[in-house]
Amino acid sequence: MNIREEIVSKVQKLPESALVEVYEAVEKIEKKEKQPSFMERLRAIKIEGPPDFAENFDLYMNGEKSLDDYFDKLNGNGNIR
Repeated sequence: MNIREEIVSKVQKLPESALVEVYEAVEKIEKKEKQPSFMERLRAIKIEGPPDFAENFDLYMNGEKSLDDYFDKLNGNGNIR
């Protein structure tokens, strides 16, 4: 007997009053399975920046290089929206 059959067998033996709790547990598991994983959510993040952003990340973060210059060139006004 596989695990699915064992679960079905046990559920069939439960009193009717316990089935609501079982149903809610199954719904919770289904909902969790449908959500993207943490890594899938991280992969979906898109970062726009200058070509040297990764290489010079520390310079951009401490202010030695400015993202404003990049977005000024990109948009003509520095506004990224």
